[in-house]
Amino acid sequence: MGKKDLRGHIQNLAIAVLSLSALFLLTQLPLLHNIPLFHRVPSLFSPSPVSAGREEGALPAAMFSSVNLMVTGDGEYRRNGRLCVSAGDPELLQYIIPLFQEALGSAGSLEQSPDGGFRAALNGPGLYLELGGALPLEAAAAWLGMEEPLNFNLRLRAMALTTGGEEDVSLYLLEEGGGIFRCATALPVSALGSICEKYLPNGANFAFETAHSGLEPYAILTADSGGPLPDIQAELPAGYSAYNLLTALDFNAHTLSRYTESSGAEVVEETPRTLRIAPDGTVSLNSRWETASPLYQASGQGLREILAAAWRLASALTAGTGASPVYLHTVEETESGYTLRFRYQAEGVPVLFPDAGDALSVVYQNGVVTSFTYRCRVYEALEGEPAAMLPASMAQAIAAASPGSSLSIGYADDGSGQLAAQWLR
Repeated sequence: MGKKDLRGHIQNLAIAVLSLSALFLLTQLPLLHNIPLFHRVPSLFSPSPVSAGREEGALPAAMFSSVNLMVTGDGEYRRNGRLCVSAGDPELLQYIIPLFQEALGSAGSLEQSPDGGFRAALNGPGLYLELGGALPLEAAAAWLGMEEPLNFNLRLRAMALTTGGEEDVSLYLLEEGGGIFRCATALPVSALGSICEKYLPNGANFAFETAHSGLEPYAILTADSGGPLPDIQAELPAGYSAYNLLTALDFNAHTLSRYTESSGAEVVEETPRTLRIAPDGTVSLNSRWETASPLYQASGQGLREILAAAWRLASALTAGTGASPVYLHTVEETESGYTLRFRYQAEGVPVLFPDAGDALSVVYQNGVVTSFTYRCRVYEALEGEPAAMLPASMAQAIAAASPGSSLSIGYADDGSGQLAAQWLR
């Protein structure tokens, strides 16, 4: 290659680089933010998000809320109960989840079970998992790491594995409406028994085994809170800003299509989306029809595709602001899609708001986000002696005064800043 040809190639390369640089700079001009071509160009200069046609495979266990666990033995006095076990707990992942996964994968036909039959089965070695909220069985199966679709559909609040004096383990599914269903599995009794033997009794009981008849019968009642829980500091993260949120949510961070309400909330309009960012950390989005951004689209309209897409959106909010992660609490099916509700956890313990609102709620219609509401918060454990909790027996007696109540541990974020763990109904 001659010097003249080499010089020509270098000049062409330089022109191409300068042209791309100029195009990128043009996309930053607010006046051009509504032009589709310029709106799409920045993706050339940044890592691509997961496209709407390529969802993640297995969903991370860390996406799901903590659970309550009861390990049963021979007789009602051989119970080991644990509250607020993280869905990503290594012990849960190593010993418990594989058993439920195998049992669900080999489950036979469902048959309704009376309370008496289920309670009798709980007097032998077994495992009882109370979910953090009501989930479609398909969502629970996704948490367990199952990829194959199931043959039956329930809205699940708890599930159990029992021996029942048979050669193989029985699987019980407790639905939100109170129904109990049983099915046979191919899981051998020896596999379940070997895991149950690892847990020594710790004084836990089911509510139906105690004098607290007012409580939900299968509520897990422990002898204590399971150890001291630290006080936590609740506040807005340092990264909570309009610029960071607009960037994380695939808006033009330099847009001029914005105004400030008298309350101090900033409203950004980018057709067809409207984003509202309040000073107290509340962020809401409404969209009138399908958007071009893949962040708001699932690869399909099935529940697993929706779960994966919602996790991407939740992760974008968390990473963009430096907020604490959120965990899937409940899933509700609607006529044209799903509503997913997430909550915060600190040290594996749920953080609840006085108005019973969610940390994040996302509405999908036909596989596309049409709205979400987000409370941006960060929670950090404080050093020092934590505030004392009520004795478990006293908390159980108080909760039993409200018929149908359950009982667990949580933090109540009332906006005061410093929060202490407490018993919650």
